[in-house]
Parts: sequence; structure tokens; C-alpha cells
Amino acid sequence: MRAIELQGADNVRDLGGIPAGDGRIVAPGLMYRGSALHKLTDDDRRTLFGELGIACIVDVRCGWEREAKPDAVADGVENLHIPFYDLEKVGIEYTEPAEGTKVVGRDVACNPERFYRSLANPLTVRQMRNGVHQVFGHAMSGHPVYIHCSGGKDRAGILSLLVLTVLGVSREDILEDYLLTNIDRDRNFEKTFQRFMKFSGNELKARELVHSHRARPENLEAFYEEIDDRYGSMSAFIRNQLGISDAERANMRSTCTRLQVEAPVG
Repeated sequence: MRAIELQGADNVRDLGGIPAGDGRIVAPGLMYRGSALHKLTDDDRRTLFGELGIACIVDVRCGWEREAKPDAVADGVENLHIPFYDLEKVGIEYTEPAEGTKVVGRDVACNPERFYRSLANPLTVRQMRNGVHQVFGHAMSGHPVYIHCSGGKDRAGILSLLVLTVLGVSREDILEDYLLTNIDRDRNFEKTFQRFMKFSGNELKARELVHSHRARPENLEAFYEEIDDRYGSMSAFIRNQLGISDAERANMRSTCTRLQVEAPVG
């Protein structure tokens, strides 16, 4: 029920409804995640910016991705560019291709677990801090936010993970949401396969890459482990790196979650 079916974007869903502990759920209609918005149709725009009232976009793609495929948003919608990797804007770019692949332009087919570990570097963490505060700043004011990268899996997945963790969502429920990405991922196998053919030039390798680039538990585990190794724990990371005190976190949780209402029986 959280999925939003659009013609010009994939993997779009409301984070609302995810259990947040103590009988609470993430408040519906405040925070969304998904793919880039460069192919939105007029009907898609009416859905996102009219019916759902999305007022702010948090785009965590690299600058070159954003310039090549700019979001087709409605007038008056705030579109924030907070890249996790961007040589010009952040000072760091991910350039490590997976074994058996080549760099195409500025794009790479990465080793997913290595990429997820790399996201814990201090420069990208600085961007995460900004992204998390922007999401909560808008959501707590009642202005729905849409988080996206290119496909809505990796970078958008990590920003969503952090937002959900702040709200008290368990790792198990964060993983369950993350794995929903595979529904659209598998549906779009041919498109993904052709993309990886550009990096490998080999059908067997391209199929291997399609499989390894699905949403997998190992990816999130790699990120969690790197956070623990670098910063001590996720709780310490939220306090010291994201700059969210326990009191602020409680306020965010109070504002952006609600008690779950059980459906009546009979």
C-alpha cells in the first residue's frame, strides 16, 4: 500500500506506515523515496506535487547525473542538491569499478559492498548530515519530502536508512523496506542488463552485475559495520556526526511518527 505507481519514475514509495517501535509507525504522507524524476509525465506530476503535496526534493545524485537528467518538478517545489559524491561540490568522487568492468565517462559499475562502506567517509557524512536535517526540517513543518538518487536504491537507500533510524525503526524493518526495491529492479531487468553491458561488454559479466546490484542485506550490513568501525556505534554517529541530540531525536520521533490504529475486528 506504500507503493506509488508512476509512469516516469520507479521504486517510489511512502516511508509512512513502517513500524517505529512502541506501537508507533512512521507518519504517512511526509517522506517518500524513489528514483530520479527526469521522465515524469504530466499525470506523474499531478500525483506527486498535487495529490501527495510533495514540496521538497532532496537529490543526492552527483552533479553530472543531475545535469544530464534534471528533475521535471512542478513550479514552486524546492529542489535541493545534496550529493553524496561530487568532485566539484563535495571534494570526492567514487571511481572504483568492479572487477572486469571499465569506467564509462564518469560512471562506474561498482562493487556494491565496497561502495556502501565508502559512504561512511567524512566528506560524504557531512552531506548526510545536511540531507537528514533538510528532510526533518521540511517534514516536521508539514511539507512532504521526496528523497532520490538515480534508481532510488543505494544513496537514497542510505539517506532513508538514517532518517528511519532516527525515528526508531528497527534494522529488520529498514531492511524490509530496502528490499522492496527489488520489485521494480527485477521488473526492469532488460534495462539494467543493457546498462551493465556498457561497462563489461560481456553478457555473462553483465548478468552477474545485475544480480550483485540488486538490493541485498549484505549492502546495508557493510554500511552498518563501517559506521561502527569509524564512529563507534550508530547512536554515536547520530549524535556526533549527524548532530542530532537525544532531545532533538525525541522531538523528531514525536512529530514524524504516530500511534498505530488497529483496524476493528468484525
